[in-house]
Amino acid sequence: MKDKIKDIIKLILFLGLGVFFVWFSVKDLTAEQRAEIWENIHLVFISHKWIYLLICAVIGYISVWLRGIRSVLMINPMGYNMRCSSAYHSVCICYLANMAIPRLGEILRCMVLQKYEKVPFQKSLGTVVTERVIDVLICGLMFLLALVLESDKIMQILTGNHAGANIVHMLSGWGKYIILLSLLLMCAIVYLLRKQIARFSIVQKMKKILMEFWEGMLSVKKINHPYLFIIYSLLIWLCYYFMFFFALFAFPEVINLGGDIWLLSLSSVVIGTVGFAIAQGGLGAYPWLVSIVLAMYGISSEVGLALGWVVWSTESALYLLIGLVSLVILSVKK
Repeated sequence: MKDKIKDIIKLILFLGLGVFFVWFSVKDLTAEQRAEIWENIHLVFISHKWIYLLICAVIGYISVWLRGIRSVLMINPMGYNMRCSSAYHSVCICYLANMAIPRLGEILRCMVLQKYEKVPFQKSLGTVVTERVIDVLICGLMFLLALVLESDKIMQILTGNHAGANIVHMLSGWGKYIILLSLLLMCAIVYLLRKQIARFSIVQKMKKILMEFWEGMLSVKKINHPYLFIIYSLLIWLCYYFMFFFALFAFPEVINLGGDIWLLSLSSVVIGTVGFAIAQGGLGAYPWLVSIVLAMYGISSEVGLALGWVVWSTESALYLLIGLVSLVILSVKK
């Protein structure tokens, strides 16, 4: 019962954040500006420009397949002969579940692999965490690249965020010393009581789980084709880049920027990814962040929000569709 209550609280919290960002992104717009946003979205779907969204969906579908194949490279060296189809379906269900409850997808992904491929839950969870770490590193490299190429615009976005500025200010003062002192104190207490703590049965069980979890994380060292793993990882984020890039062709105002759309896409992917971390499925936050990036390139908020919502809707519809199809396929599969 407590777990259900926690899940409900998480869902309400993240959905609430999404609704807040939806409201925050349009609160200062006039009725005419809001109508223009809907008109820009409507024009995409009633003209031939919807074909660009179809291209985006195909590229997104390729990225899902790449994630599945990449997970096979990590799990099979541990002694399991996992099929690519099961890995693909587990990724689809992961995306679908995360649209409902944050981080539920990673749990269900590991449960699918445990049921259909007999991969222990903790080991597969370790590989999932490793994948996330690698994705964060690649996203960080993309951010640094965007920062080098578009430093003025990126810094303008970061410094314009009052909440982020307050956090930076707090950590630059006594706050960082208080946090560091608290962490050191906690570590000292755990170290002094380590023998007493190790006797608890729950600690021994946790130790066993963590060892299997750690083995899953170390699976990256056992990969038979490390270069292929790196290529898959880079291709996944290249797909994310071109998903956004091709969506730009549905909006003439953005295409008129010419060569700037290459750097615009890079900045939008990096900044927009944050939206998926702070709100449920990126609801509200992703379109708002995309509109902020486009504003740095002289694009109106009406067009920026319309583009953000179109990209977000296309991606969400894709994950919803392939997730439901995977659930149906697995339900009839032995």
